[in-house]
Amino acid sequence: MLISGMQLRHSLTPRYFAGVFNKRKPTKKDLDHYDIVIIGCNLGGVLSRQLDKVSHGKYKTMVVLDQNINQITPIRQIYEQQKTAKTDFLLNAKLSLNMYTAHSDQVGSQTILPEENAIILRNGRRIGYGQLVVAMGQQVNYDSIKGFEEAWQDFDSPVFTNLDHPSWRSSNHKYTRWHYNFNHGEAYFCIPQFPFSGEVESYNFLLSQRIWEWQTANGRQSPIKRLTIIQPNERFVQYNDAGDQFFKEEIKRRNINVEYGLKLVEVNKQQNTATFEDIKTGNRQTRPFNHLYAVAPTKPHDQLVKAGLTTSKGLLDVNIKTLQHNKYKNIFGLGDVNDVPTTNCFWAGFHQLHVVRNNIERNIAGKSLNAEYDGYSKVPILLGQNTLTFLCHKYNNENAWHNLYFSNGGFLAALRYYNWCKNFKKAFIDIYLEKNWGPPYYKIKKSFKLPEGESNDHGFLAKLLPGKKESH
Repeated sequence: MLISGMQLRHSLTPRYFAGVFNKRKPTKKDLDHYDIVIIGCNLGGVLSRQLDKVSHGKYKTMVVLDQNINQITPIRQIYEQQKTAKTDFLLNAKLSLNMYTAHSDQVGSQTILPEENAIILRNGRRIGYGQLVVAMGQQVNYDSIKGFEEAWQDFDSPVFTNLDHPSWRSSNHKYTRWHYNFNHGEAYFCIPQFPFSGEVESYNFLLSQRIWEWQTANGRQSPIKRLTIIQPNERFVQYNDAGDQFFKEEIKRRNINVEYGLKLVEVNKQQNTATFEDIKTGNRQTRPFNHLYAVAPTKPHDQLVKAGLTTSKGLLDVNIKTLQHNKYKNIFGLGDVNDVPTTNCFWAGFHQLHVVRNNIERNIAGKSLNAEYDGYSKVPILLGQNTLTFLCHKYNNENAWHNLYFSNGGFLAALRYYNWCKNFKKAFIDIYLEKNWGPPYYKIKKSFKLPEGESNDHGFLAKLLPGKKESH
């Protein structure tokens, strides 16, 4: 497992001393029932920390995790540029847990029994819950592309994706080769069908075009080359017209080729060929390539489907505002797993986190749910080697005030890029370590307007320092 000295110092060491310097003991890992069970240890881990903090340890919480590494996807593109270290992109999954929260020792969930308020782990252990939070993201499905994983894992194969292969050692830097090892010929950037994780967040083709333009101008790349986007969807941004129009206009302006209605179904590593299928007719065509990048396709989680928790899209069926399941009122969703009409991304999940934290507390207390998620999503778009803008929008196609600001590049876009590279890798660590509450206010916990006639019952300090209250 790849972790930095800072991660080790801040995440593992305190667990060994939990209960030594204070009277509080960690929640036992072998209980049959917990007040709150959270499936997923990325945003789910951060949620467990915040719930423990606001409740002063009132709840017995179990986090179910099945992996030891979290990949911090918002900084993937600067990671591919080598502007941030591997230890900033690949974080120890337990970093997001505090010393008092129980966890499943990397034994994942296998079955959810919503009628019985219980889950079953892969080792057969049954755990009961009072409240369940599903924060497991979308399930990656590279098996849907025949031959892809073999090519992706191979260091010398010019096949790339928006994740690091779990078998790679810390010295493996294949992820940088998409931008910097293309010399000539045909390059393909393949987008999967909606829904998928990494919408916009993994669109690195504008950055690639600028890098390759510079390399050609400086004699490091042949002018005989072409970048083609394979796009099975009609839109680049599913729920924001301004963002979709921006990509289509920018692609046209930069002479990037786009082929709509095709999806990648097979990769042949030995011959460097890719097979594409027409999504309407099913007809297939095989083409040679010199470079190929495929955003990870996804599929529904079997345990969610079998439990009757999903919509027709295979995503969690939640109220888009309260993030409470539409059928089972003690189940909540967090992050990409939710079927909500906004751009699913890491940053959107952070804004959902406050809503889920607040509504779980109120649900346990038997109160109405007063926190509502407005669909806010914020995704970085790298325009070039040192310029950046953000796609920012809410539900109902509503643009946030800073949506696509400085999208024409220039000095202010360069400042945004510099700030993202320099400060945000530390910002993610700080959120995991509970040094702040995360966006939107960071140092101030986000709270929500109480229903009419209900008073704040959190004591004198809460009345003296109420923080910011809103319906966001």
